[in-house]
Amino acid sequence: MNTTLPAGFEDLQKYVPAWNIEKEAERNKKRLASTMEELQDYYDTLLPRMDAMVEHLNQFPLDSMPESETALLQLALMFMEVSPAIELFHQPDVPDSFEAARFEILEP
Repeated sequence: MNTTLPAGFEDLQKYVPAWNIEKEAERNKKRLASTMEELQDYYDTLLPRMDAMVEHLNQFPLDSMPESETALLQLALMFMEVSPAIELFHQPDVPDSFEAARFEILEP
């Protein structure tokens, strides 16, 4: 796993490697294991950077992205995992639903 972000995104380096997670199931586990303070910090830091991140990542094909951009992409994907907890649920888990352990995230 690459732990270096592309130029211009050095301010996000503190989130690598803890939040730079490749697999969706692992990102889900990270969200569930995090405190709301940790999730809020991540969300608050990445939200104002998301437009720049997407603009930068759109320059590269998804199937042949350079390693540093892959690390940035994984941080963006983690943001997508975190944002519902902050914006909708106000907790790491989905309220009034089945236990998270009952869901199996299937990946290719």
